[in-house]
Amino acid sequence: KIPGTALICGGSIAGLLAARVCHAHFERVLIVEAEAWVASEEGRKTDGWDQRLKRSRVVQYNSLHACQSFLYQGLENLFPNIEEECRRSNIPVLPSNPRLNLSGILFRIPWSAFKYVGLPKTMYVGRPGFETLLRRLVLNRDAYPNIEFITRTVTDVRPDPADHSRLNKVVVRTDSGVQEFEAALVADCTGPACAGLEWLERNGYGYATAYPAGKLPLNELKISFDQKLRCSSMLFRISPAFHDQLPFPTADLWDTRPIYTFIDAKGHGLFVLTRPEGNQLMAFAGHHGTAREQPKNLAELRTYVRGLFAVKPIPEWVFELLDMLKEVQDSAVVSLLKLAPTSYIRYHKGLNLPSNYVALGDSVMTLNPLFSEGCTKAFRCALSLHNVLRAAQETSGKTLPSDFSTKFFAEQFDKTDLAWQNTRLMDYGVPTTEPLPHEKLSSGAYLRRYLKQLQHLALIDDHAGLVIYNSSMGLASSIDAFHPYIVAKILLRACLGRYYWSEWR
Repeated sequence: KIPGTALICGGSIAGLLAARVCHAHFERVLIVEAEAWVASEEGRKTDGWDQRLKRSRVVQYNSLHACQSFLYQGLENLFPNIEEECRRSNIPVLPSNPRLNLSGILFRIPWSAFKYVGLPKTMYVGRPGFETLLRRLVLNRDAYPNIEFITRTVTDVRPDPADHSRLNKVVVRTDSGVQEFEAALVADCTGPACAGLEWLERNGYGYATAYPAGKLPLNELKISFDQKLRCSSMLFRISPAFHDQLPFPTADLWDTRPIYTFIDAKGHGLFVLTRPEGNQLMAFAGHHGTAREQPKNLAELRTYVRGLFAVKPIPEWVFELLDMLKEVQDSAVVSLLKLAPTSYIRYHKGLNLPSNYVALGDSVMTLNPLFSEGCTKAFRCALSLHNVLRAAQETSGKTLPSDFSTKFFAEQFDKTDLAWQNTRLMDYGVPTTEPLPHEKLSSGAYLRRYLKQLQHLALIDDHAGLVIYNSSMGLASSIDAFHPYIVAKILLRACLGRYYWSEWR
């Protein structure tokens, strides 16, 4: 292993995944997390969904959370005992069926494509339960003895006096002052705070007298745009007796955790009913802009749902369920969010960065949470780190090469940039979005129109349904939506003037 300490600045999802990866490559891994209570038993308890405390730095801690199948498959490789630990925590691991519908019509799931292997599995868990599970797995000293966890705040980094091209220390604020830790690798996992960018600026990194084509100074790496997202989450505690009375119309609803996932075809909003782990039920409403009020209680949520654009009417049993929840509304944890603009620090365009500096997860890129790709993105960042560390050890032995950071950010770009481009493309289809500077909402309009037609086709066509399903699970490639058969079907239907709404309304 590489001598020295991999110092992980931040102990949330990206930080925990980075620590697990670094355990395989470094003699010592140290996670420095600012929030003190997560180091207590409360932060590692088996029933993480039943925590008394919440993460003050994680805005969406009590909001809707989803794990894509790609993420779960990756976690199975990192933690061979994850399914057993999920059982201990009462976290369901089931075939992934999100029950997505477009204005009331279910997307096709091509069961024949999974005839012999079944639908890919995922875990149905809220953010508190997921992060607590991951922390318990990573900080298991029997499995990963070289990982340590302390609660402090990282405030700065120190360049190596003998070689300014690398960092050699991290500055940590303690109750009694400051402390410096030597570091062979520094990983910024501070989330949307993007603290690493400030540390680099303060120490003179990221600038040059001239910039080659495609490279930018440090202060121009960050870009952002604002979707003006508004989200309301209502999390209820329900008893087994109450659960058994839920008005599900078909038996298959008892076998899955998602209950109803309504995507408004006109972009007016998203409405979800789901059962995460434990004895919980969540109702969620999300939309762009300020034209609609955020529902703050069940009565307002009922009105909100009635106002969604439905081709096939929302079934009455959904409203019966909302009415039933009034019996347990005193148990509800209500989370009303006005989300900050999403941002992207394009480190792959930077230069003169420390050779042993990396940044992962939200420290690099935040995405529209309605696409449920945040934790998958963090895993892809950790996968990038593993790939580059493995390659470095094969070529450089027990030291990180001078181009390590450059190669890491290039690898991470390859694995995560598509998520930024795709979600931005769809967000630009909403008129209330404020685009990137020097861009217009009309950017990508033709591609957006094609993808809308793909969604319509996926309501009646198995091949298109497979593309939508794999995309929602994080399993699709960038070219799946442009398979010649799908392109031909969409063009043919457009030429014939055959669109889904005119046929089925």
